[in-house]
Parts: sequence; structure tokens; C-alpha cells
Amino acid sequence: MTSQAMKYTIPSTKYTPEHTRYGMPQTGVTLPATRYTIHEWTGSNANQYLTSSTERTSSLNLRLESERLRCETADRTRRTQNDINSKLQDRIENITYWKTEVDRQLQKTDQEIANLMASKKQLEQAHVATQLPFEVATTCLKHREGRLSIDLVHDDVEVQLLKEVEMIENVQALLQQRIHESDRQLSELRHCKSNLEADLKDKCSSYGLDSRCAGLHNGSLGMTIHNNAVKIDPKSATPASYEAFSHDNITNAEKQRVSSCRQRELNEHTMHQTSNDLHKQAETVNESFRIRIQEMITAKTNLEENLNQTVLEISSMNENIAALREAIRLKDSPMRVSHMRLNTRSMRPNIELVRDPVQYGLVEEVGQITDSVEALSAKLNESIERLRNLERNKKALEEDIAVKTNSLNIDQSQCLRLRKTLVWRRVLRSAQGTCRVTYPYDNIMTCHKA
Repeated sequence: MTSQAMKYTIPSTKYTPEHTRYGMPQTGVTLPATRYTIHEWTGSNANQYLTSSTERTSSLNLRLESERLRCETADRTRRTQNDINSKLQDRIENITYWKTEVDRQLQKTDQEIANLMASKKQLEQAHVATQLPFEVATTCLKHREGRLSIDLVHDDVEVQLLKEVEMIENVQALLQQRIHESDRQLSELRHCKSNLEADLKDKCSSYGLDSRCAGLHNGSLGMTIHNNAVKIDPKSATPASYEAFSHDNITNAEKQRVSSCRQRELNEHTMHQTSNDLHKQAETVNESFRIRIQEMITAKTNLEENLNQTVLEISSMNENIAALREAIRLKDSPMRVSHMRLNTRSMRPNIELVRDPVQYGLVEEVGQITDSVEALSAKLNESIERLRNLERNKKALEEDIAVKTNSLNIDQSQCLRLRKTLVWRRVLRSAQGTCRVTYPYDNIMTCHKA
């Protein structure tokens, strides 16, 4: 401060009702309008102490409650999370079980589809293989239409050939029916396979998602809140319906595999039975051919023997006719001699024209010669007619032999040789249930039992 005296301005005193609240005059200093008593001040402090203590106590209680709640919620959250983890592991194990079952059923169904397709292929091969014996049988029937005359007979060979054609047509129809049945069964198996594949795909996806969920923990990165996911979809499956769905798929697949196995067994039995039936009928037809051919060979041999005898007889008859003609010719000279003698003796004069023994002898001789010529001529005519009959018989025999030769050529050289191109073998069965069904031309089909 300087030595100069400080100057203070003292405000003028003013008396107002506000300034004289306590009956004291106001100075020149303006004071706050509110004034409290010491009691109020003390009470206020005590109140603050109490309020502060109460608030601290409440705060302490709240902190203790908060700590308890934190511990409780942390424990509950931990237990809940552990329970969820355990349930996730159970769920993963459940999915793994059903995934394994569905995959196993899918593999079995795939194998059954392959087996049934192989069986169907064998049926198709068998159906194609029956076409050759059918063509052979019908060709034999057409060839045998070329038989001539009396050999165009409805014999046992024709009966058995017609029976074989009918049997082959029935076998083809039966094989075609089995092919259609196999197609329907394959369709059912493929439908089951599609269901199993879809189920397996869903389970693999679910396994991956649940495995991913099981791998999440509180320290995992990239986790966000998804409020829309916090819900239970009323249309979602229940555990019971989930297991029932897979169980139904597996049960249906097993059922269809059993049906497929039965179908394959039926296919195998059909091929086995039809192969044996066709083989037996083919043997019957071939045996009928052999018997018929032997009959025709015997008939042809007998005809040729008869022809040879007839030819010999014709030759003998020609010799006989020649001899008869020669005999008739030889009667001409004696006849002339007799006639000349009679004519000469008829010129005897008068009483010399005697009916002597010579005259009777000559007349008798002429009669004998005439009778002999007539008898010889009758035999000659009879021999000539017999020769004509022999010639006709010879021609008939030759024609019949030609017919038999033609029939033998058809049955032996054409039909039987054609039938020898069919190779038939017995159906073989092994202890493992494998069968080899052999149709013509050795088309081998193998059936496997599950």
C-alpha cells in the first residue's frame, strides 16, 4: 500500500422492513435476505450427518447386494452356459449317431440299388437272349412249311415247336414284367436314397453349426447380438419329431431294401426257372427232331429198297415181255407150216380128199397154235399192264423218296443244324447264393443275394 490514505465509501443507512427482520438496524452493507438460527444450523448439520450415514449404509447394502447378485448371476450364467455346452455335446452326439445311421443306411441303399440294377440288367440280357431261340423256332416252323405232299404232316416236331414258341413268348412277357417290377422298386429305392441324402445333408450342416456353437466361448472374436434369433419357432421340429423323421426314413429304406432283396430273389428264380424250362423244351424239340429224322430215314430207306426191287422187277418184266413176244413170234412159223399143209392138202383130187388123221392133226395143230398165241398174247398184255403199274409205282416211289429227301434236308440240314447254334447250360448255384443263368450264346447273368 502507498502512503496515501485509503478512502472508503460508506453507504447510507436504509431502513426497510426486509432489513429489520430481527429488529436491528441495517448498516450500509447489503446482507442476504435469508438468515438461519444456530439451532437450525446445528439441526441442518445433524440432518446431513444422518442423511450421509443413511446413504452410505444404503450404498453399502447396495454394493453388497450387487456383489451377491453379480456372484449369483455369474454363477447362474456359468452353470447355464455349462449346461448349454453339455446339451450341445449331447446334441452333437445325437446328431452324430443319427448321421452315422443315416449314412450307413444310405450306403446300404446305394449297394442295394447297384445290386438291383445288376439284376435288372441280367433280366434285360435274358430277355434279349430269348430272341434267338424264338427266331430259331419260328424259322424252323417256316422251313418245315417247305415239306411236300404227304410229309406236310402235323407231327410231334411241329407240336413241340409251336409249344416252344408259345413258351418263349410267355417267358419274354414274364421277364418284361420282372423288368417293370424292378423299375418300380428302383424308383422306390431312389426315392428313399433322395430322402436319406437330404437328411444326411441337413444333419451334416446341423453338425457343423452345432460344432461351431460348441466351439464358441466368452473370449471368442466376432460375436454379436442377434435379437431376432432369440425366439422359439413354433414350426420347428421337436426332438421326438426329429428322431421320428430320421427313424421313418431309415425304416422306409430298410423296408424298401427288403422288398428289393425279395425282388432280386424273384428275378433270380424267374431266370432260373425260365432258363431250365426253355432248356427242357429245347431238348424235347431236339429229341422230337431226332426221332422224326430217324423215322424219315427209315421210311426213305424202305422206299429205296422197294424202288430197287421195283426196278429189278421192271427189268424182269421187260425180259418177260420180250420173251412172250419172242414166243408169239416163234408161233408164226409153225402156224404158217400148218396153214400151208392144210391149204396144200385141200388141193387133193376127188376121193383123195380124205379126212385122215393127218388132216385132223393139222387142224388140231392150228387150233393149238392159235390157243397158244392167244394165251401168250393175253400174258403179254397182262405183262405190259403190269409193267405200266410197275413204272407208275417206280415213279411214285421216286417222288416219295424225293419228298423224304426234301423233308430230311429241312429237318436235318436246316432245322437241326440251326438249333445246334443254341448253347444251353444248366443253372449253377453256389453256397454263397450266387447263380449263373445261361441263355443261348452263353449270355451269363450273375445274381447276388444280400
